[in-house]
Amino acid sequence: MTLEYSNIFDVITEDKAEASELQTRSDLMIAIRDIINAKKWSQGDAAEQLGLTQPRVSDLVNGRIEKFSIDKLMTCLYRVGFRFKPVFADNKLTMTVEFVTA
Repeated sequence: MTLEYSNIFDVITEDKAEASELQTRSDLMIAIRDIINAKKWSQGDAAEQLGLTQPRVSDLVNGRIEKFSIDKLMTCLYRVGFRFKPVFADNKLTMTVEFVTA
C-alpha cells in the first residue's frame, strides 16, 4: 500500500489548515533563504536587512520552522522591498507580489 500526500505536512498533522500554514511558512523561509543567497549576504548582513538577529537568521536558513510565524516571515520580506496584494474576485483568491524600490 502506497500513501500519497500533496503536502508533506499532511504526514504530521490531520488538520488541513495547520498543514497548509506549515507549508506556507516553509515556502516563505525558502524564498527568504534564496534571497539571502542571491544577494550573497553574510548572516550578519541578512540580519541587518531583515530586522533579525544573526542567530535568528541562522535558524531561518537552517529551516527551523517552529521558530517563525508567517507574520515574522512576511515582515522580513517587507523589509527588503516586497509587497503583497491579495485579491478575491470571481470566487478565486489571487496574490500579487511586487518589488518596490525606495
